[in-house]
Amino acid sequence: MKRYSVGIDLGTSNTVLAYAETGSHEIRVFGIEQLVSPGEVAARPLLPSVRYHAAEGELSAADLPLPWSAASAAASHGKDAAQP
Repeated sequence: MKRYSVGIDLGTSNTVLAYAETGSHEIRVFGIEQLVSPGEVAARPLLPSVRYHAAEGELSAADLPLPWSAASAAASHGKDAAQP
């Protein structure tokens, strides 16, 4: 027997992920980790379904790192992401 039902709304403006436990009427929305401002990643209930392309010089590389990027790079080199 399944434990959860999951719904994905791939909307024109936003994407939303939600789930409910089988037998429950309570629907919970997943927070989706995303870049919310220069250098800041946070979970939000809506993920915009568009991509913003910054103008040249508008953002620096330091404004765009994502937390899973460092973990992926470290894993591919056999290192812990927290170590330099």
